[in-house]
Amino acid sequence: MFLRTAMVLALAAIVTAESDCAEGGCANIDVTSLLQTPFTTVSREEVVGLATKSVESQSVATDKGYKLSAVLAEYVAMTLFVVIGCGSAMGAANEPGWVLQVALTFGLAITALAYAIGHYSGGQINCAVTLGLVITGHVSVLQGALNFVAQMLGSITGSLILTAMIPEEKDRTGGLGANGCSASKRNAFVGEFMMTFLLMFVVLETAINPESKANREMAALAIGFAVFLAHSVLIPIDGCSINPTRSFGPALVRKMCYSEKNQGSFEDMWVFWAGPLLGATAAAFVSTRLLG
Repeated sequence: MFLRTAMVLALAAIVTAESDCAEGGCANIDVTSLLQTPFTTVSREEVVGLATKSVESQSVATDKGYKLSAVLAEYVAMTLFVVIGCGSAMGAANEPGWVLQVALTFGLAITALAYAIGHYSGGQINCAVTLGLVITGHVSVLQGALNFVAQMLGSITGSLILTAMIPEEKDRTGGLGANGCSASKRNAFVGEFMMTFLLMFVVLETAINPESKANREMAALAIGFAVFLAHSVLIPIDGCSINPTRSFGPALVRKMCYSEKNQGSFEDMWVFWAGPLLGATAAAFVSTRLLG
């Protein structure tokens, strides 16, 4: 068994040298997976084939300039995020302790979904976060645009699912958890700017900054904490957006499907776009400056 293991590792090394690694592509061959099945004979040709497929798949991804799996992952995650977060608000709003419950639900949802799809797209689930990553050069413009479209469609899909789950008369928010300014628009704008700054700053410093690489597996938890803290502060002010795509879907579907169409209108929508997008941009600038 040890001899077979040594032979497989040696063959992998030979293939790596002979293929010149195509910009490091051969380093992605998972030799460990070849060793998980006892008494399996692995030929040199099979190892070469794995190396070739690895290099080819990387070349295709590079040539396209985007990952379709990342786009699909963002769509699925945003759909689930709206169903979970807004669904919690629809069932608990204005009950004792509801702010804490909803804030915790949004935070835990982001943590769970970021862990679930992080290996596909990085777990952005927020177009403000996507913008920040594009600005800092960690996501291409094309990938960011496609992720944005997927997030918008996911928000609408999640909102439509909520209309099928919870009857309008049982919706305690009166509008699918859509955001609306209970304070002044200026108050809401400042709050959205600051809390999205917090979220984007935490994303960049825990999931992106090379200095935090040793604690990278905890990034999704820290990001979830940031979302929880933001909702704890902003829910009494404007329902808490910090995520324009999350705000858009419920407002649109509310307008289309509910009999009472005033709640969740687009009158305040600019606040939930301008505040988060500017906050994310500011956080990207600050984080970049800190890196020198």
